[in-house]
Order: sequence, then structure tokens, then C-alpha cells
Amino acid sequence: MQFSLETQGNWQDVEAAEELIREVENRYDLEVQRFAREGPIYVLQTSSGLKGLKKSGLSQLELEYITHSLADIDKQGCTSVVVPLPASDGSRYFRFQDSYYFLMDWVKGRHCDYLSETDAVAVAKTLGRLHDASQGIKFDPVPDTRWLLGFWPLYLSRRLDQMKAFAREARAKTVPSSFDQLYLRDFNRYYRQGIEGLEKLADSSYFDLCQDLSLRAFCHRDLAYHNVLMDDEGIKFLDFDYSMVDLGLHDLADLLLRNLVLLDWNWERAKRILAAYSSVVQLDSRAYPVLAAFLHFPHEYWQIGLQYYYEKQRWSEAYFLARYERKLKSPHLRQRFLHTFTKAFA
Repeated sequence: MQFSLETQGNWQDVEAAEELIREVENRYDLEVQRFAREGPIYVLQTSSGLKGLKKSGLSQLELEYITHSLADIDKQGCTSVVVPLPASDGSRYFRFQDSYYFLMDWVKGRHCDYLSETDAVAVAKTLGRLHDASQGIKFDPVPDTRWLLGFWPLYLSRRLDQMKAFAREARAKTVPSSFDQLYLRDFNRYYRQGIEGLEKLADSSYFDLCQDLSLRAFCHRDLAYHNVLMDDEGIKFLDFDYSMVDLGLHDLADLLLRNLVLLDWNWERAKRILAAYSSVVQLDSRAYPVLAAFLHFPHEYWQIGLQYYYEKQRWSEAYFLARYERKLKSPHLRQRFLHTFTKAFA
């Protein structure tokens, strides 16, 4: 687990990263005794307690948008974000050797477990609080790449084009792999569902909702279990690298999908997540057809194709096949859920 570094990490003396550590000490007016590292994350044992230092691959404008938004959300009384600490000059990030870094208080806890209904419901309610708090802030400046309002039709159309490109690549192979054969077997079904999702979106009030200022939210967009930390005091959302300004429905759909894929499209779990979220952010009747359209689109099928054909992740063929079966199992249960959802809400 990433956040076991403070107990299981290989602690190193300051000299092992002396220049960077001295930069942190000078900027934040503290003393670092030792540190541990895993990838871009450092945990620092300092004179002011444990701190987390992260190396970021984002641009300066993106960091401005994210760090300022998190600070403003925190000022709204939302306790579910971890705000980068201000340095002595007030900046919440710094540049060192052509990279940007930011420092945070180290957060302890356990990762959420979406198999647990208690965890899932708690995350849904806390997500609603995050979105509610973000409605009271000004998103300025927002990089063009971080503004998704009004762009869902284009966003989903591009995914459909990518799915076609993945299928073409699979067909072009002289000796298709087992994954190629699986992807092509299901292509027509999922491509058709993607088209239907776009049509549902076109028939909804999507663009009207995008004009409603009260529905604009700071969306996390990567609610994987390891980005949600829980303890007795509540929930913290971690890693806002993919965050965007969008309808809060984007995050809500993401949370629903993560639970539904894991639990064979369990209708009761979906109802409880929706009830928990809407107990904080009231969803009017226009929201549900938009949510239904987003859920109808085969995001899981697109994503695993992206990982295999475009990103070319260095996973074994056996791992890809197992991942495919896990993410896309029980297509008949998925269809039944979508029918039930549309009948009940949309």
C-alpha cells in the first residue's frame, strides 16, 4: 500500500537526496531528519511531523488550478481534501531541477473497500460534500484541458473512434492474439451500446445542465479505491491529477461504475449510492437521463482497449485476459441494470 510508507518504507538519510531535501527545508522552514520514497511520493520525517512530498508531472498552469481549487474548497469547510502546504513565500508548489513538487501533511488511514456497502455509501456522501463545497468557489484560471463542461458528446465520440481504431489494429494482425480475438468478438455489441449512449445524451437535458452554475463542480475523476483514504475521523480524497471542472454527475457515474463492475451490476448498491449522494446534492429529474446515458456507454471496454492497443501496458497476455473477464463479465446483467435504471429514473 502506498500509504504504508511511514511504517514499511526504507528510511534513508537526508544525504541520499540532499539537494531536494535542502530545498524543502529552506522553502518551508522545517528540518528533515530522514525520508522514504516510493515512485513520485516521499514521506518526510520532519521537525513539524510527517509530511508527504510529491513530484508532479503537471504543468504550472494545471498546478495553479488544482492547488488553488483545493485551498478554496478547504476554506468552504470541506474536510475531505488534503491541501498542499504554503511555502514561506505563500506558493503551494515549487520548481526543482525541471520538475514541480508540493508538500502536504501526511495522511494516515486505510484505503476504502468498495465491496463494503458501508464504505461505498460513506464515499458517495463525502463526494457530495466535495461537490457542494466546490460550487462556492471561482474556478479561475482553468486550463482548457481541465474544462469538460459541454464536451461530453465530443469526449464520447472520440472514444468510439478509438474503439474502431483498436478493432482495425486487431483485424490487421496476421496472427491475432487471444486478447485480439476476445476484443473483436465483443466489438459490435459494445460499439452499438456506445452509439446508443450518445443518442441518449443527445435526447437529454445535458446542455441545459451545463449552463446551470449550481451544478458545476470540481471533479476528481479517478475514484479508484487507493485514492480514497478512510479513518475514524472521515474520508480523504487523494491525487487530483485528473481533476476537471464538470458536472458532478461525472464523478457520481465513475463511483457507480466502480461499484457495479465489482458487484455484478447490483441494483440495490446503485440505489444506496444515489441516495447517499443526493442527500447532500439534490438531483433533479433532468440529471437522471444524463447519468443513464453516461452509464450506458461501455467505458470499461474502451479503457481496456486503450491499455492494450494504445498505451501498450507491459502486462502479460494472461493478465489482460483476466482483466477483460473481470471488467466485462455478465453483459446480460449490465443490460438488465441499464434497463432497470432507465425505467426507474430516466
